[in-house]
Amino acid sequence: MLSQRSKIILHDLLAITGAWCIAMVARFNFAIPPEPYLSAALGALPVVLVGQAIVARHFGLYKGMWRFASIPDLW
Repeated sequence: MLSQRSKIILHDLLAITGAWCIAMVARFNFAIPPEPYLSAALGALPVVLVGQAIVARHFGLYKGMWRFASIPDLW
């Protein structure tokens, strides 16, 4: 079973992925992007996720965050 911190990190990674996809589709007026752009965006997604993880770790985003919040607050 995943710990609460792991669930939150997984949720954030899924939210980042969703935002990345929505931004790409919105850039093309909510149509499917042309192949070169789509493959570039999907190729860049791992870089974006790793970059976000590095920034979150550097700033201590997940350190002690459950002192004032809980899983029901996430929902």
